[in-house]
Amino acid sequence: MGGFFSAPSPPPPPPPISLPPQPDPAEEERKQREDLMDRQRRGRAGLIATSDRGFMAPPATPGRKTLLGE
Repeated sequence: MGGFFSAPSPPPPPPPISLPPQPDPAEEERKQREDLMDRQRRGRAGLIATSDRGFMAPPATPGRKTLLGE
């Protein structure tokens, strides 16, 4: 039995979900190698940021004034 009015049309389908691009494994490996090379290039001198006495060692001459600690 058909009626005078037809059934409502269904809503349009939602747009497709786009996935974020996957990182290229070769690019990740290249970046890791570059980071490793940068760390190795710095060497031992890049690790030492204090004087030869060290950071926690007491000053060699406690009675003298220094330019920084006056």
